[in-house]
Amino acid sequence: MSKEEASESELKPTLGLFDATAISVGAIIGAGIFVVTGIVAGYAGSALIVSMVIAAVIAMFTALSFAELTAWMPKEGSVYEYTHQLISPFAGFLTGWMWIASNTFTGAAVSLGFAYYLTALIPNLEAKWVAAFLCLFFIALNYFGVRQSAIVNNILVVAKLCVLAFFCIFGAFHLNPSNYASFNPFKMEVFYGASYVFFAYGGFARVAVIAEEVKDAKRNVPRAMLLSLIISTIFYIFVGAVAIGLVEKKPWLIPIHH
Repeated sequence: MSKEEASESELKPTLGLFDATAISVGAIIGAGIFVVTGIVAGYAGSALIVSMVIAAVIAMFTALSFAELTAWMPKEGSVYEYTHQLISPFAGFLTGWMWIASNTFTGAAVSLGFAYYLTALIPNLEAKWVAAFLCLFFIALNYFGVRQSAIVNNILVVAKLCVLAFFCIFGAFHLNPSNYASFNPFKMEVFYGASYVFFAYGGFARVAVIAEEVKDAKRNVPRAMLLSLIISTIFYIFVGAVAIGLVEKKPWLIPIHH
């Protein structure tokens, strides 16, 4: 391949630190914060925020590892590239396809989550068709370019954080203190709940997949991953704490058995 062909095939870095951080924040604070919060409350009860902190600490260690790898090799492909270079091409091949498969299921779950919320407001809509349309829309958006995708993502992330901030501020004035009376951070269910939250926190690495499209990737991509995890953890803790205080009935009084 000639130098001219190589330069044409290279991706152009067009995203800044804010864009990169918003991509990972959007992946972490997705359907998870609206669905996982309720599931984890069923396990941990009013100790929900302890589950969130435990998951955040574990995710931070994982994020530090990703940050080191990205600083070393800020290339498109993330886990595929790391595995391909450090273990073997075959291991990279398997890892790459597992990553694609897992994200296909994740994308479908998030699309269906949004679709069911929307159909609750507009019953005439079919959830499966709404989810399918969302997937096709974002595929088309990514086809036009990462810059356009980043702009839409920035708008959605800012809007989502504003809504969650409003929920926390407004809800803080209507808390029921008795909902926190059964706080017990030492029960085993707290750790069960942490495993669900960790699944949601896994989105911090999303920006590593498009590392070559971030300006000064060796510096900005690791920063974006750590910043996104810190920002998302703060929102998860506040939303979880307020949500517990607003619940009228206590579903966590009924233990979940395995």
